[in-house]
Amino acid sequence: MPTPEKVELAYALQLAPAEAVAYFESKGYAIGLHWYDVYAEAQAKAFTIAGVMKLDILKDMRDGLQKALQEGDTQTDFNRQILPILERKGWLGKGVVIDETTGELQGKRLMPRRLDTIFRTNMQSAYNAGRYREQMANAASRPYLERVAVMDSHTRPVHAGLNGFIAPIDSPVWGFLYPPDAYGCRCRVRARSAAEVEKQGLTVYHPDVIEIDQEFGIPGETRKVPAMINPMTGAVYAADPGFGINPGKVAWQPELDRYATPAARQYITATLTGPDFVRGYALAQAGALDSEQRYPVAMLAQPAEGSRVVQVRGSTLTTMATADEPVTPAMFLLAQQAIQHPAKTVARDGTVWYCLERRGEWWVAQVRAGELLTLAHGDVLDALLPEG
Repeated sequence: MPTPEKVELAYALQLAPAEAVAYFESKGYAIGLHWYDVYAEAQAKAFTIAGVMKLDILKDMRDGLQKALQEGDTQTDFNRQILPILERKGWLGKGVVIDETTGELQGKRLMPRRLDTIFRTNMQSAYNAGRYREQMANAASRPYLERVAVMDSHTRPVHAGLNGFIAPIDSPVWGFLYPPDAYGCRCRVRARSAAEVEKQGLTVYHPDVIEIDQEFGIPGETRKVPAMINPMTGAVYAADPGFGINPGKVAWQPELDRYATPAARQYITATLTGPDFVRGYALAQAGALDSEQRYPVAMLAQPAEGSRVVQVRGSTLTTMATADEPVTPAMFLLAQQAIQHPAKTVARDGTVWYCLERRGEWWVAQVRAGELLTLAHGDVLDALLPEG
């Protein structure tokens, strides 16, 4: 393996390492015996190595990769650190690992060549997730994304066929088209301004998202995945199995359900008062926030169906931020308080209205299926609640 990994990852991708580290630190753990056991979205949200079902080994690998990100290590540096650990713990080589006492299958051993794939895929995902985050923060001035392939003898034809593809930054195709979308993918995405597009006579495409059946892991078994007709070649494009999720869109919040309620609530308060939410709100005001972007708003004390986390979706935040009487960023703290410490709740047909009185004024947060839908306030509570 060539040694200039640092140059290829940290400089050619033109990304501040802090963004990549933030992405990587946000990942918990996901476990599966085969790569197809862990959905792509779970892979983006949590650190996983297919076949490794022992948390201490996952932690060793995650720690090694995070160190590589923080310190700009090459793959040689990573291997030098992790190979002795795997060998000492009996995880280096072929075959499976079985607990001799319990007979429990703990996973498949790792070969040095597989470490190369693990290193490159995780590094590429981390850097591109951070890059996407920066691009979204600047979407108002650079509202288009262009996919760029390396275009050498190692580039796959399907990836070469996407070189120069441009679509609006809020196009749904970036949900599965943003690299890496295959093992060994070296593609990247750069942002373009409207002036650049016009001056250079570039074509902006608006392909529809379609759904296709893709073989997924087990011969004969298929799974429906998003795809598109590549307008530049006419061929159907879908990410390789196990990919097809933009890591930057789903990875920027930890799995809050894993945390104790007080700690999760503190994290949410910090999020609502932090720079990421402020940037997201500014994008929402400009109509440039990704509709599927989500921010945590509150943590329910009692487990409901699914997650205890109440979130606001990007499309809802845009509606709130652009209303005649907009919901300001500071008001979301009142939504958090209303949901977490309501003076009164009203439930009807799966929707709950959480009511909070603050300084003679009522604040009512409407929540359904874990999503904040509206936040209203006024002097008379009944006027803020549904009739009947």
